[in-house]
Amino acid sequence: MLIEGGKAFGIDLTADQVQQFSQYLDLLLEWNQKINLTAIIEEEEIIIKHFLDSISCIIVPAIKKNSKIIDIGTGAGFPGIPIKICYPDISLTLLDSLQKRIQFLEAVGERLGFRNVSFEHGRAEDFGQNEEFREQYDIAVARAVAPLNILCEYCLPFIKVGGSFVCQKGRNIDEEIRNAEKAIQIL
Repeated sequence: MLIEGGKAFGIDLTADQVQQFSQYLDLLLEWNQKINLTAIIEEEEIIIKHFLDSISCIIVPAIKKNSKIIDIGTGAGFPGIPIKICYPDISLTLLDSLQKRIQFLEAVGERLGFRNVSFEHGRAEDFGQNEEFREQYDIAVARAVAPLNILCEYCLPFIKVGGSFVCQKGRNIDEEIRNAEKAIQIL
């Protein structure tokens, strides 16, 4: 299912990448028994609703090899970690406000042998004002974090001029875009 789903997004997953997704799935289920990472606990549903949904970001032309990406409010690592598995050469920052999730993500990064990944504990509104992070990324990604108008305030400060913001939103996107127009123009 994962291999076929990847192909639908133009990604031919290697055996090593499939193994990384399998290890990620195992860690997610193991850690989810200790801390609440996801309400989805069926393997097939995780593959569809977390892994493939995250991989769908790759269809955005801005996301390419060697990009510098920040995943805002990453939670259990979605969409950042699946993107990193597909494009191992990207530089990735995973930002989340809960230390226990950062500990989980560090365990994933270690198990999967990631390089060029930083794990940051903090709030987007604080990190976005920090010169070390502000306007330092080619792309900011976010999934299920906040309404779009608020999400723009969180994410756009991280992006370099000419960069991109990829946010995964639900079915009411038209209304969210209308409500976010002013924030997008200002930011």
